[in-house]
Amino acid sequence: MGKLKRLLERFDEMGRYPIQELGYSRAWLMASYLGAFLVHRCTIADYFLYHFYERNHNGREEFVTLYDMRDIHRKNPGTAFADFEEKDRFLERFQDYVHRDWIGRVCRGSREEFEAFADAHPRCITKPRTDSGGHGVELCAITPENRDQVWDKLVSEDRIAEELLEQCPEMAALHPASVNTVRALTIQGKLCSAVLRMGVGGGFVDNGCSGGIFAGLDVETGIVTTQGADLLEHRFLRHPTTGLTIPGFQVPQWEAVRETVESAVKLTPNAVIVGWDVAITTDGPVLIEGNAYPSVQIMQTAGMEGLKRLWNAALKR
Repeated sequence: MGKLKRLLERFDEMGRYPIQELGYSRAWLMASYLGAFLVHRCTIADYFLYHFYERNHNGREEFVTLYDMRDIHRKNPGTAFADFEEKDRFLERFQDYVHRDWIGRVCRGSREEFEAFADAHPRCITKPRTDSGGHGVELCAITPENRDQVWDKLVSEDRIAEELLEQCPEMAALHPASVNTVRALTIQGKLCSAVLRMGVGGGFVDNGCSGGIFAGLDVETGIVTTQGADLLEHRFLRHPTTGLTIPGFQVPQWEAVRETVESAVKLTPNAVIVGWDVAITTDGPVLIEGNAYPSVQIMQTAGMEGLKRLWNAALKR
C-alpha cells in the first residue's frame, strides 16, 4: 500500500497542470496513463512531461521513455560505468579534458594534497563524490580558521573539491551566477543530441532537476532551436533572470565542443551512450563530468520532440 500511495501522490503532483490548467479529469488521465503504460512502457513522468495525454499512438511512439532508456543503458558494458560513477575517478581518467585542479577521497586524497589545494584555491566548489543532478554542490571559501572543518567535511561526507572555473563571456551572459553548460550526448562515439543548460535566479547550478532551465541545440551548428524550458511546464523566450533571448543563441566554440566529446569518448571505447557536461572557457571547452546513465527527459522536453528514431538509427551505426 505504501508504494501505491507514493505512486498516486506522484501522479497527482505531475498531473496538476493538465487538471488545473487544461481541465482534464483525474479519472480520464488515470485511465489514459494506464493504457499508455501498457502499450508504450511509460512512467508517470514520461506521460506528463511529454504530454502523452494530448498525443495519439504514433505521437507517443516517437519518445524514448525511461524504460526504453534503461534498455539503452544496458548496452553499456559494466566496465564502462567505472569511469563515470565516481567523480574523482572521472577527473583522473579524463584529466586531459578537465583543465582544472581538484582533490578527492580516492584520488589525490591526502591531507598534504588538501593543504596545497587550499593554498592555491581558497575559493572552490565542493560536491558529493558519487551523487548527480547538481545535488549537494556548494561554493566553499577555505580560510586558515576553517581548514580543519572543510577537510573533515570532505572526508566524512565523501566529497571532492574542485577549482572554480571561469566561463567565457558569451556563456556567462546567460546567467553569471552559474557555470552554464552543454549536455552533449554521444552514441557510438558520435555527438547525437545536445541541450544548453542555464542556472536561474542567482542559483549556482544549472541542472534541470535542481531548478535550472534548458533549451534544445542544433548539433550541426550549436544554435539554440527552442525556447527555454524547465521541468514544471514553464517556457521562456527570454531568460527569466537576465532577459537574454534564448532561441537563436549561438553556443561559442561549437566545433571544439564536438571535438572534445568525440575525442574524450575514445578513452572508453566500449561505452555505447554517454552524456557529457561541457563548460566553455576562453581557452576552450572543459569537461565537468560524464554520465553513463544520462537523463533523456531534458533532451526531449526542451522541444517536446521525441528522439527515439534518431537514437535508434545512431545505435545501429
